[in-house]
Amino acid sequence: MSDALFSHAVEKLREMRVSPTAPCKICDGESSPFDIVDFNKSCVQGQYAFGLKAIPVIYRMCKQCQFIFTDFGDAFCGNEWATHVYNDDYIKVDPEYLHARPCRNAREIITLLAGRQETTVGLDYGGGNGTTADLLRANGWAFDCHDPYGRTELSPERLGHYNFCSAMEVFEHTPDPVASLDTMLKMATPGKLLILIGTGTHDGYVSKETRLSWWYAAPRNGHVSLYSRKSLRMLAERFGLTYSCGRGGTSHLLARGVSESNTRALLLRGKLLRRVRSALRMWTGDLAEG
Repeated sequence: MSDALFSHAVEKLREMRVSPTAPCKICDGESSPFDIVDFNKSCVQGQYAFGLKAIPVIYRMCKQCQFIFTDFGDAFCGNEWATHVYNDDYIKVDPEYLHARPCRNAREIITLLAGRQETTVGLDYGGGNGTTADLLRANGWAFDCHDPYGRTELSPERLGHYNFCSAMEVFEHTPDPVASLDTMLKMATPGKLLILIGTGTHDGYVSKETRLSWWYAAPRNGHVSLYSRKSLRMLAERFGLTYSCGRGGTSHLLARGVSESNTRALLLRGKLLRRVRSALRMWTGDLAEG
């Protein structure tokens, strides 16, 4: 397995020497090599849970929209992703994948859409093992799940009518952001639509001085696409969608038929509700201990 991956890395280095620049995957602007990290760099504390792989992964940065990406796995088929990244050891570099993150995602969606349960037809895109959609349905929400490499459960009567789509910590994994968003839109309603994308943005974390020391730049986690807020806005605009971002830079709303002021208000209300609920949990916990 390592020999095959090493041979692949050598071929990518040869390609880079022949053609050092490439079009950006989002805006088609010129991108050039930005930094190299080892394939085993992960998001867990210490970043190299399995030691160095001695396999270089080159990331490019677009001069126009600051999108950072690698084409290292662009030619991988599903089996190759499963072999090299999403294998039995994946849980060691993403310990929240199975349960903690799906629970957190479900809570965030419920908080964001408070009061809209009766009118929401939801799709969790890239929903992994389907736990987020399961939790939402258990709480009375109409929600389906679609994951190209995981679990897919789509209700025929809902397909083409989804008016809310979530993609929580998904877009950093896609080697083709435009195709992924296009797929989501083809499954959604042609009318009013909200898309919640949960992914970190590198604004303020990555520069020529810091390079890719950012913890989120992690090939072993499958993080092949790293976004600036500008790149996400330009991705939205390619499809005629408006873009809004929460203050933390990890919650992004793409909308059609909903004003930017309304999406910003929705994000702000969700943030305030999360704070209130967190404070209530702490207060009731203090009462129980007292």
